[in-house]
Amino acid sequence: MSSQSNGDTKPPCLPRNGLVKLPAQANGLGSASITKGTPAMKNRLCQPSSPTTPNWPRPCTLSLSGLAGAPSPSGAALVGLGSAVEGDVPPSSFEAERPLAVDEKILNRLFVYFSACEKCVLAQVCKAWRRVLYQPKFWVGLTPVLHTKELYNLLPNGDKEFVNLQGFAIRGFDGFCLVGVSDLDICEFIDNYPLSKKGVKSMSLKRSTITDAGLEVMLEQMQGVMRLELSGCNDFTEAGLWSSLNARITSLSVSDCINVADDAIAAISQLLPNLTELNLQAYHVTDTALAYFTAKQGYTTHTLRLNSCWEITNHGVVNMVHSLPNLSALSLSGCSKVTDDGVELVAENLRKLRSLDLSWCPRITDMALEYIACDLHKLEELVLDRCVRITDTGLSYLSTMSSLRNLYLRWCCQVQDFGLKHLLGMRSLRLLSLAGESETWATFSHIVE
Repeated sequence: MSSQSNGDTKPPCLPRNGLVKLPAQANGLGSASITKGTPAMKNRLCQPSSPTTPNWPRPCTLSLSGLAGAPSPSGAALVGLGSAVEGDVPPSSFEAERPLAVDEKILNRLFVYFSACEKCVLAQVCKAWRRVLYQPKFWVGLTPVLHTKELYNLLPNGDKEFVNLQGFAIRGFDGFCLVGVSDLDICEFIDNYPLSKKGVKSMSLKRSTITDAGLEVMLEQMQGVMRLELSGCNDFTEAGLWSSLNARITSLSVSDCINVADDAIAAISQLLPNLTELNLQAYHVTDTALAYFTAKQGYTTHTLRLNSCWEITNHGVVNMVHSLPNLSALSLSGCSKVTDDGVELVAENLRKLRSLDLSWCPRITDMALEYIACDLHKLEELVLDRCVRITDTGLSYLSTMSSLRNLYLRWCCQVQDFGLKHLLGMRSLRLLSLAGESETWATFSHIVE
């Protein structure tokens, strides 16, 4: 696009209010085109100019002001036409092409091929495009991540003003991740986001200084929250969980929070009867905590991830399999004290398991894989990364599993060529992840060929 003169007026284009920060461009506007990866990549809205063609194709005569529904300023260059002059294109072509570029039916089908970052860029082109792109259907499944410094605008007098979150509300975001926030920041977010009271279903707080009081206020005010994540929040205590957790919460993730121990699990088990998923990374949780789960949670809870819970032993596994018999996904990743006997308990009592993660469990041997192959007939995913005692014999047991689809064997240093040959006969296997041994990779490639 050629540069406009000082007297030209910029096309009507509202400022950005998106999810990502975009670098400013020299001309202040970007040319809209179909990007790589879309079915219409070769059919760009804006083509580069050709010095040998005086009459431009009609699809390439759109200006940004035309897309916005306003007349193009005199002397303004057309988008993607370089130094084209006004006489090259008949004025009537603008009127013919402008309705196509802002046709909502076409745009609704076109914009589904773009990524979230690309949609943020396209929403800056004109009001018509932004109106289409700000429909909630284009942002389903996305979670805005807001750092504390992005929540405030600095005023000329030095004061801070909380940012306008109306753009997020229009797009219907029902989940947020706030990073580095305090109790005051959370209160400001609740007051300024129109959907905070009922519309927010998921909240994630990471590396934040939220206290017991802030946690209580947040869950009391935001009555729609059903999924809660607390990561790296070291200022709340177990007492805060007792005072703030609400029965409507169905999914809870707590990781790297130094004040979480057995009493926190007691609060979770008693206050969250409808819990379906629990993700826990806590270094001070012991076997006793796994006996706190209630009979109702035994029916509702289907996912349990205990990551790097170093104090849990086979005794804790006994408590778990009896308290939560209906688990379909279980992770004991980093539970380094669990042995083959603990895996045997899992295989005998949790027959509904479809996903099992035993990575970073150095005491697991081939015997554990025999228990898994014999009893877990519905298992579809098995993660054995860093299980350094597993050998080719263990893989021969796994090769008999007809339901296994995903198998992870990264950095299993004792797995050799013979074990990999066993896996080639597994018709259900769709994903096999290997890493750590260059010889294994080369040999496996040769075997497959």
